Amino acid sequence: MSKRRVRYMTSQPFDTLSVEDTWGLEIEDVCTLIWEGKSATIGYIRGKDYNARLLQFWVFHTFFPLVLALSYRYKMFHVGGVSLGGKAILFSAYSYGGKSTLTEYFLKQGHTILGDDTVAIDTSTQQYKAISSYPFYRPFRLPETLGIFTENFVQERLDLGAIYQLVQVDKDDDVKIIELYGVEKFKALHAGDFIHFDFLKKAHLAYIAQMAQAIPVYQIQIPWDKERLSEVYQAILTHN
Repeated sequence: MSKRRVRYMTSQPFDTLSVEDTWGLEIEDVCTLIWEGKSATIGYIRGKDYNARLLQFWVFHTFFPLVLALSYRYKMFHVGGVSLGGKAILFSAYSYGGKSTLTEYFLKQGHTILGDDTVAIDTSTQQYKAISSYPFYRPFRLPETLGIFTENFVQERLDLGAIYQLVQVDKDDDVKIIELYGVEKFKALHAGDFIHFDFLKKAHLAYIAQMAQAIPVYQIQIPWDKERLSEVYQAILTHN
């Protein structure tokens, strides 16, 4: 997400942390962010490159999702998300894999978005409810910026309808949607994990194993040509 080095700061082993504890994230030259668990507040110490825009980016894009992940009430996914037919549809891909581009296209067609990089799932119920992140999207990939503000943003929790794993294919290939099963489905869900802490791995694997039994996951092959985004969009609409 940037070329800055970061490190975690705690006064105890990180694998014993809970959302009620105090810990920090030092972002090189920007600031040190501090989570005060007992008062549920975020403090910060300014670095030499500090400004309000960088503070906003690191809190919304990285730090607060980490706080939510440590609460164990929310499962954070590195995905884009839009509302379609009253349900949440998520787009999973590695960085620069097309999540933001496809999310922006849906936005321009009048859909509300849940986010173009991070979406949370409420784990406190047996239902899979998707929760929006922040009302910005990035059709570009400048480092340390949240992007463009939008008011066309999902304000409520939505039932999770499906997850699409984006796969790049040649610009002249067909758009194809294939349902995933078994190990391939599990791997697609695992690839969407927001943060890879070893001590969260067991809970993460158990959660996505349950999710795999309830939520359909598809692979969509996307021709790598922006002029064909309308075909991708129509294929997903028809599929739903």
